[in-house]
Formats: sequence, C-alpha cells, structure tokens
Amino acid sequence: MELPRAWQRPDPLRGLDRISWSEVYDGRGGAGRVPRLLRSLMDPSADERQNALSQLAGRILTEDTVSEASFCTVPFLVELGASYKVAGDVRDRVIFLLAAMALAGKGFTEDGRRTHRRWNALGRELPRTAPDWLTQTRHAVAQGAPKIFEALASERVACLVALACAVPEKLPPFVGGLMNDMVELPGEEMLADAAEIAVALLKDSPELLGVDLPKVLGEGLVRPVHQPREVAAALMGYRFALISAYGDEGAW
Repeated sequence: MELPRAWQRPDPLRGLDRISWSEVYDGRGGAGRVPRLLRSLMDPSADERQNALSQLAGRILTEDTVSEASFCTVPFLVELGASYKVAGDVRDRVIFLLAAMALAGKGFTEDGRRTHRRWNALGRELPRTAPDWLTQTRHAVAQGAPKIFEALASERVACLVALACAVPEKLPPFVGGLMNDMVELPGEEMLADAAEIAVALLKDSPELLGVDLPKVLGEGLVRPVHQPREVAAALMGYRFALISAYGDEGAW
C-alpha cells in the first residue's frame, strides 16, 4: 500500500548543516544553538520538545522581532509543520510560530537595532533599509506555507475565530472585554458586526465582561498609525486562535 503523501516527505531537517549558523545573526549574536534546538523538536520526550520549542521561539521571534535566523529557519519549520513523522504537539505549535513570524512587527538590523512596520496615509507599507528581515521572513512564510499566509490575509478569519471563541462552554477570560472593544472599532464593519454577535452571546455570562484586554492590535492596544484593517484583523485572528488553543499564558 502506498503511503500518504505527507508520510513520503523527506527528512524535515535535511540541509540543516549546510548553513553556517555561527555566522547567522539571531538578535543576540550567532545562531549556533538553533540547529540543536531544531533537532530537539523531534526528540522522543515531550518535555524536551516543548522546552526546545520555547527556546527556539525566544531566539527567532524575540519580542515580536525577526532576524536573519528567523528567515533561515522558515524552510525547516515548514517541513516540521507538514511532516507526520513529527509529533502533533510540535506541528501545531510550529504552525503558530510561522504565523507569528509572518505577522512580526519588528526586525533586527545587522547592528542589533530594530526596524518597525510602518504605513503611509494610503495604507501602503513603507520600505526599510536592507537587509529587511521583516519582509524576507514574511515572504519566506508565504512561499513555504501559503495556506497559513492566505488565512492570515483574510479578515474573515478574525471574525470566525472570534465567534467560535464566544460559544464554547469554557470561554477564554479575555474574550468579553475584547468583544466590547471591537464593537467600537472605527471603520471595521465586519469585525464590529462579529463583536456585536459575540457580545449578544455573552449576555448570559455578564461576569465575563469588562476583563483586561490582551495585546492583539500590534504594539499596545492601539492600532499603529495607518495600519491596514486586514493587518489588524490578522493579528486579532492569530491572538484569538493562539489563546483559545493554549490559554492566555500559552504564547512562547
């Protein structure tokens, strides 16, 4: 019997040693530990895998900032997320990590400084000085995992996940306050409509309303100047999905 295509994929870490990781910058210096952490994601021990994933995320997505190391790890993360030879707990978190890297708001420069995503009055993203790891990492995710990128680009994702969060028996505690806040978003008709429906669903649980809001719109709770609505929607959808799956402390 022929194996499913997902089982026919080659070693997800093939080519890992071809990269001179000690010369790759990860925001702290050389990324020499990255190969070991990537290999540990396939360790038989669940604790070892989760510990490696947390350390890896801290190096390639440091405080919402990507780097050269982030760009270099994307092909390996894509394969880890697609291979059924990899434990399910790793595949799920790797997909979230790829989404987070695609949505990163900052990028390290060669001298360790950070550049930020900025938009002009027309909502067009402003260029950054090369090497622009923000753009390169986002493009790598779009090329390697297009379905993730397509989902993030759809504002409907945020709305659907928002509504899905509103109906389970055990509601994430942040949803109430965020729903109320979304109702007031200017110019966000679809998100506001989703929020109104979610608030209506929540009326039977008034104790869940008025809780503190998580940071879902970018830096802080206020959307950066001229940030397009689709970027705000992608950030909302990502945060909703992550917190729903892993809890408010389940980031990295």
